[in-house]
Amino acid sequence: MKKFVSFKALSVLFILLSFTFSIISCRDDDDKPKTNPDALKIEDVNGDYTGKAVISKGTVNGETNVIFSAQKNIINFTEFPMKEIIASVISDPVKAGQALTAIGKVKYELNYTSALNKEKKEVELAFSPKELTLQVPIEGVSKKVVVTFVPAKKGVFTKGKTQNLNFELEATKITVEGTAVNPYDKIKYNFPMLKKLP
Repeated sequence: MKKFVSFKALSVLFILLSFTFSIISCRDDDDKPKTNPDALKIEDVNGDYTGKAVISKGTVNGETNVIFSAQKNIINFTEFPMKEIIASVISDPVKAGQALTAIGKVKYELNYTSALNKEKKEVELAFSPKELTLQVPIEGVSKKVVVTFVPAKKGVFTKGKTQNLNFELEATKITVEGTAVNPYDKIKYNFPMLKKLP
């Protein structure tokens, strides 16, 4: 009888120890930080984007489709919107249209640095725009045109059901062969909620 009780007691003790160990084991697992594959990362900004740019010059507003890529802290436009820039340099609409056709697609690279915001729900982009330099046919002569950009505000990348990038630039000055265009209305480029392509 004693042997039976002893065996029973050992069985109960073993079950209790097993139960205690499993609780401690679970508690240890709960204490470990879990990795969330959907957590926002700075690298999430990288990719191709499409959407509409809202462009305003003076009291005139317009929209145009844009496509660009973000990679290694550079936003790369293979075709930057040029209509308003050329119109600032060439007042005649027909000649401006001819100049646009002549220059074709204009590439532009926009440098930025990025960081997660305090809540780690957005990636903020701080821009360092370079001047855009191109040759434009004006009155039958190819002339050097330089456009100076400044960031209107920080860019913001968000990740939800879709991944979006929002930023603004201003063309604050345009020179032709070193002489500033005057009078000149600043050109504002708003790139709102541009969608990252899958």
